[in-house]
Amino acid sequence: MVDRAVPKNFCLRWRSVVNIIVATVLLLVGIWGYVHYDQPLAGLWHFLEHRVNPLLFITLMLILPIFGIPLTPFLVLAGVKFGLVAGLLLSAAVMLGHMVVVYYLVHSFLRKWVIGLLHRLHIAVPEQQGSPRWRPATIFMLIPGLPYAVKNNLLALSPMPFAPYLLINWTTQFSLSLPFILFGGAVVEMNYTLLAGAAGLALCGYVLLSVLSRKFRYSKQVPPEPVNRPRRS
Repeated sequence: MVDRAVPKNFCLRWRSVVNIIVATVLLLVGIWGYVHYDQPLAGLWHFLEHRVNPLLFITLMLILPIFGIPLTPFLVLAGVKFGLVAGLLLSAAVMLGHMVVVYYLVHSFLRKWVIGLLHRLHIAVPEQQGSPRWRPATIFMLIPGLPYAVKNNLLALSPMPFAPYLLINWTTQFSLSLPFILFGGAVVEMNYTLLAGAAGLALCGYVLLSVLSRKFRYSKQVPPEPVNRPRRS
């Protein structure tokens, strides 16, 4: 469905930005918690509980990832601020909202602007016509590499109708987000069993997706043409 020949430098730059943002936020909050409470984790929980308005947090989580801001920090902090169950429900609802909004934006007058932006980022845009291909779309959404917002836009640009687009997109991307939400909930509850489960789930998911990515990449390779050797007389 989508050509995954994305320049490695783009993905590396994006991952570097994500790592820098997450590390900076956690470092600053950790320092603040250490200074005020001598315990960084308690300081993080107190900061989110008493200094961050829930409505403001939900609004930022709902709006910013649509425009390319990484979703991962919001997933972790949602588990920390609202707990495991509420963090899971909130993240599921917010991600569903992202996908609905992106679908209708891509199918509006902004479609040409979105396509032009993806071209400037050297990201191949899927074919606009033809029948939807569910299996390749599901595999594409599961394979890591592209940012959350880019995947939403690429799948919305495909010939996929709204209902299967929403089903495939939400199922795959929410499944990939589970370890981050579990991690946040485990940290605030100091549940080491849950923390180990989140780490194990992330590790199993990484191995599975790596195998899937390698298998899909090899299956897309074109076999070499046979060489016609001259017959001996």
